[in-house]
Amino acid sequence: MTQIPVEWRDGALDAAARRAFEACEEVEGRRFEDGALEGIALKRLEFSRCEFVRCRFSEMAIKWLSFADCTFERCDFSGASLRKALLMRCRLVSSRGVGADLSEATLAHVTLSDCALSYLNLALAKLTQVRLERCDLRFCAFYQNRVKGLELDRCALSGAEIGGMPLSGIDLRSCEIDGIKLTGGELKGAIVTPLQACDLARLLGVEIKNEGG
Repeated sequence: MTQIPVEWRDGALDAAARRAFEACEEVEGRRFEDGALEGIALKRLEFSRCEFVRCRFSEMAIKWLSFADCTFERCDFSGASLRKALLMRCRLVSSRGVGADLSEATLAHVTLSDCALSYLNLALAKLTQVRLERCDLRFCAFYQNRVKGLELDRCALSGAEIGGMPLSGIDLRSCEIDGIKLTGGELKGAIVTPLQACDLARLLGVEIKNEGG
């Protein structure tokens, strides 16, 4: 694989974004280390085939934001507004997105590994071929999501709020799901362990007793 050279550091990520916007172009084929995209307000910003290492994204007001074929390593999106953003064929590793807003976003062919994503807002997001592995998803919000091909592997979902997002066919056996909050029949068809089934039964108000108990 051809390695992308590190061309811009420090404040260069912000500068690259502004130059691309002014030229009506996308930021393509760049590698950013220790950069930041903060306090920026633009109508449109697109990144393609970029690598981000230890970069910070926050306080952004971008009407159309997209990342295609990008990788993120040890980046921080905590508290960032990524509403209606597009992430396509991207991979995020060991990154943070605590309290980030991804409502109405589109994630397609995206993998997130070892990421801290508690309190993430995914309401109304479209999730297509998304894999989350070893991620902290505690207290996240999933509402009315359109899902096709969602995989959850060893994720913490404790306290997550799930409403109007069918989990049929999704394997939750390796995940922590204690204390999840449901609004209806979202769990119908989900794959769980017997112990998880007992916990979920209590959550749904079902009282389990032995015969003669």
